[in-house]
Amino acid sequence: MRRWLTYALLLVVAFFLGWVGYREYVWLQALEGRVASLEARLSAQEEGLRGLADRVGKLEGEVFKAPAPPLSLPEVPEAPGVPAWPYAVGVVVVALLLYLLLRMPQGGGRARATEGTKGENELHSEISRMEDEGAPPSKG
Repeated sequence: MRRWLTYALLLVVAFFLGWVGYREYVWLQALEGRVASLEARLSAQEEGLRGLADRVGKLEGEVFKAPAPPLSLPEVPEAPGVPAWPYAVGVVVVALLLYLLLRMPQGGGRARATEGTKGENELHSEISRMEDEGAPPSKG
């Protein structure tokens, strides 16, 4: 009986290994199919890229043959002009203030000078009057 059991067990293991092998074989075939489809897509993309490269080459040739303006910096737009009237008003105001500032001491100095001159005139007239009355002449 042990022989039967051993043969049966070997048969089950062989069946199991065969079934696992078949599953692996099917999986490998599916994987090979996916690889083949990816290779086909890759070759189609390569052909498409070659076609695009040819088109780009032709366009580059046409572009380089066509006359083009020389490369230069873009023109800078002119800035709008600043109005001049604020500067003119400022210059007039500063000139007026300087005139008034320089005029102030002259006006005050003239008043003092005329007052001083009046005092000196009165002093001279008083000294001359005193001399006329017989006072000794002053030394100043």
